[in-house]
Amino acid sequence: MHRFSKLIVPVFLTLLLVSCGATPGFTSSQDTTLPNAPDYTYIDTKGNVYSISTKKLIYDPVSEDNTIDGLDDEGRHLELNIALNDYAKMAAACEQQLTTPQNELPANYTGYVIPTLTRKTAEETVQIDLSIKAVDELDYIIKPFLKDE
Repeated sequence: MHRFSKLIVPVFLTLLLVSCGATPGFTSSQDTTLPNAPDYTYIDTKGNVYSISTKKLIYDPVSEDNTIDGLDDEGRHLELNIALNDYAKMAAACEQQLTTPQNELPANYTGYVIPTLTRKTAEETVQIDLSIKAVDELDYIIKPFLKDE
């Protein structure tokens, strides 16, 4: 009987651990950061600022307090925690705009701010002026995250 208990107790404990989601002998740590990932700052045609990092999306809107035209109020300041996958989607959209030649803004452009995109890494900072098409594409990817709040 003693020999049977020496066999059954470890088997029972292993089954208990596995059923709880643990895997004996294995450790899994999910790294939720990218060590050298760039930060992006996107300024749209109204002057709203979107700061994107691996962990946060910060929306700093034009408001009644800091409005350029005295009329637009684009909401409230938000700091959203984002998943690494969400960062990857936004970063890919930003990188696409940084590598795509941008058209000049049309002569009849009525925005109050020239839209820009900045990528900042430890080594360099790159900034470009954006076309209206680029603004639309970035808005399409980034703005849905703000609607969750």
